[in-house]
Amino acid sequence: MYIREELCAFTFDVPAVDTHAHLRAHDSLPRPMDALALFNASGNMRQLWVSSGAFSRCDYRRLREFQNWEELAESLDSVKATAFYRVFLKGLKQLYGLDFPELDSEAFDLLSERIRHAYNDPDWYRKVIREKARVSITCQDSRSYMDRSLLTPVARFDSYVWFGRPEWRTKIIEQHGIEKTSTLDGLIDCLEQDFQSTVSSGAAAVKNNSTWCRRIEFSDPTGHDAQRALRECLASEHPNVQALKVLGDFVMNRICELCARYDIPLQLHTGPAGGVDHIVDWGNPLYLNELMIRHPRTKFVLFHAGGPFANECRDLAVQIPNCYLDLCGVMAVRGLRAVLDDWIERVPHSKLMWGTDASLVEEMFALVMNFRSVLVELLTERVECGYFSIQTAKEIAKAILGANARRVIKISGAVGS
Repeated sequence: MYIREELCAFTFDVPAVDTHAHLRAHDSLPRPMDALALFNASGNMRQLWVSSGAFSRCDYRRLREFQNWEELAESLDSVKATAFYRVFLKGLKQLYGLDFPELDSEAFDLLSERIRHAYNDPDWYRKVIREKARVSITCQDSRSYMDRSLLTPVARFDSYVWFGRPEWRTKIIEQHGIEKTSTLDGLIDCLEQDFQSTVSSGAAAVKNNSTWCRRIEFSDPTGHDAQRALRECLASEHPNVQALKVLGDFVMNRICELCARYDIPLQLHTGPAGGVDHIVDWGNPLYLNELMIRHPRTKFVLFHAGGPFANECRDLAVQIPNCYLDLCGVMAVRGLRAVLDDWIERVPHSKLMWGTDASLVEEMFALVMNFRSVLVELLTERVECGYFSIQTAKEIAKAILGANARRVIKISGAVGS
């Protein structure tokens, strides 16, 4: 038993790096904040509800909210066995000092009272992130909320990859002008300017979300072909799919080159996109194989364990030296343990990272505590059966919780580092 206790004490004390979060601003949440507002604000719960049918596709996109406990309770019935809800509920009970088997009306009212009291403290976010969750650095993937005392920014250049679509190019044209962005050389020059500016401002990584819009397979088109594709895209309100792909592929290769030049990792969404009605296969990480080989100096970080493609992620990391794996957003218990168990055995643990993918500090706390617990149980088993020593177990825990991210991600000068 002492092995588990020692590993537990060590693992829960290690300052962690959250490689991926979308935290909402403290002052953007409803006032007074309560349990109903908390559930309405949870992006992860919303994903569960639309999957279960508790929200319609239309409700999901229009962000319909529950109006009272009765509405919420009816929808909870459809998701109460799912991993994220169980993890989230456990985290809420621990964070707010409550003990109840299931969320009923009485527990809901008590939880609301504790939440209201907590949110009266303007330092609540900091206390949860730094003190309770023991997260020293949070890489924030958000274009709206960026409290630099708590968060380290992650850059996005998806609008350049999708410049061929009219709705994506507007902001770039507004910033740089139509004349400059009408040629391929000018467009890439704008990309390089924005990239340099973002890195100079302290971005920890570059994130790409192409799987939300297309298959993450990127060829290596010539500049001539990309210039022709750009002309076709600019000439039409509805560009053909091939022109969009050629231009996007060319830009993606330039982003990889810039990441290598500035020594900043490229974080890639793999597996299913969030929301509804996306094509799951678009996020198969095997499509990235040639891109990673083509850019050996770029550090590629595959997010979300590939969703249903965890084995594919594993094999890419074994084969490709510049490929790293991130468990961010893996919100299960047994599923997380199964993937992590396999990866520790098959992939050098120096390549493994994790993150919460949280939109609320309550989600972050719940997911951090869950990950630490799963890691403790997995490592304890290995030590007890003599697979490796307790010292090795501690090294692995420290590496996955933060040391690897500090080495791979550009956060050496970040707050909290």
